[in-house]
Amino acid sequence: MIYVGMLIAIVCVVVDQLTKLWLYGKSLSLIGDFLWIQTAFNEGAAFGSLNGARWFFIVLAVPVIALLIYFLISKKIGNSKLLATSIGLIIGGTIGNVIDRLFLAGVRDFIYFKSINFAIFNFADAFICVGTALLIVYILFVWKPKSTTKEDSGGGDKQ
Repeated sequence: MIYVGMLIAIVCVVVDQLTKLWLYGKSLSLIGDFLWIQTAFNEGAAFGSLNGARWFFIVLAVPVIALLIYFLISKKIGNSKLLATSIGLIIGGTIGNVIDRLFLAGVRDFIYFKSINFAIFNFADAFICVGTALLIVYILFVWKPKSTTKEDSGGGDKQ
């Protein structure tokens, strides 16, 4: 499943960076007053929190990505397409935003749900959110932790 996760991560980075190149700097309606392309530059995290913490997010991304790759390779929390997909989405989204932070000192946002005045975001943000939601679903409903007790492993006393 590592190949599935890594392929998804690569596709996410490419989609994120290409859409930022094509759509950032534009302002146009895609669906009436509901969905717009609207430029915003975010030097912080979600909703502009921690504004100016560029290096904090770059440094934080490295162990997060490493840990996710470790989980994917080691199969410690499973080996399913759902897990690989969720991890791939999170890794790809994280790398997409790190690229912006490294080279632009902030993140290019452009997707705007104008009618509900929701925060402006980008595809990397969406990949991270969807990947995190899928990971939570996986952990809550799919993952079966391995038992470490002697009774469960067949090593208990027999009478």
